[in-house]
Amino acid sequence: MKYFVPITDLWGGKLSYIGFTNFDWGSDLGDDPNRTSNSIASSHILALNYDHWHYSVVARYFHNGGQWQNGAKLNWGDGDFSAKSTGWGGYLVVGYNF
Repeated sequence: MKYFVPITDLWGGKLSYIGFTNFDWGSDLGDDPNRTSNSIASSHILALNYDHWHYSVVARYFHNGGQWQNGAKLNWGDGDFSAKSTGWGGYLVVGYNF
């Protein structure tokens, strides 16, 4: 599901809100005790766009991200660790359109 909402003109550019949510369900990965059959990733973006440059602030929520059980004990060769697959993350974007 994706949605786009233009907000206003700002500093010579266009400010908008973009959101999208991905749902995964019914996967056979849930047969593994460290995995799940479902996950959700939901992104919320505040974007300022110009003719060539664009800037964004992104907040992303994960529930069972990568279809890993939250708190699953994993070891990929460097020792045991616990998966943190549910929670919030964020990042900034600067891009150029040719």
